[in-house]
Amino acid sequence: MSPAPDAPLNEPTYLRVKRAIIGDLVSGQFVPGTHLTIEALTSRYAVSHMPIREALRQLEGEGILISLAHRGFRIESITEGYIRNIYDIRVGIESMLAHRAVERATDADIATLRRLHEDLSVLIRSGKPMVASRENIIFHKRIYEIARNPEAEQILEGRTRVVRTVADSLGGYRPDMYDAVITEHETMIRAFEARDPIAAGEAVFDHVTAARDRLLARIAEEGGFSPRP
Repeated sequence: MSPAPDAPLNEPTYLRVKRAIIGDLVSGQFVPGTHLTIEALTSRYAVSHMPIREALRQLEGEGILISLAHRGFRIESITEGYIRNIYDIRVGIESMLAHRAVERATDADIATLRRLHEDLSVLIRSGKPMVASRENIIFHKRIYEIARNPEAEQILEGRTRVVRTVADSLGGYRPDMYDAVITEHETMIRAFEARDPIAAGEAVFDHVTAARDRLLARIAEEGGFSPRP
């Protein structure tokens, strides 16, 4: 099991295992209904039981695995419909949070968003997709924090974690896709700078919808979703 491109050297083993399982599911190495055991995965990924258990526990919590009493786990399905449903949740909540964030943002908050955007742009142009992906998450989380709605943030974190893992397993977007990300973020920040909550909500709606389409395109490029048995 090799690390993802430009993943942190100190990345926990269970996260690498988790990403590998999702990658094997998306690529068709595992299909929905596959029975997984700790022993088999320990052999497959050449790691100890502990990180396997933690990866399986997290994937069960995210609805990707179903626990079978004393018999391991069964893989559920990640389908296009699942991805679209998660993005429907994300677009609704993030648009609302952007609206609230504009109303509550200080000048310093907006300056921070501008700086994060510029840092992300540098990473994208440096050809570091996984690092850029993590910086992108920081950018969005800063908007959540400015909005001051931890309950909404908690819902987002719980429902979008699997989608992020899917994206990471694919190595992020193609380099050319990031040009659109930069443009979309610029539109969002300009709405903040104009103190226009409606424009900010609309910009986030468009950005998240486009992000969904980019992820679906990447999945299609890698062979699409695993068929049901």
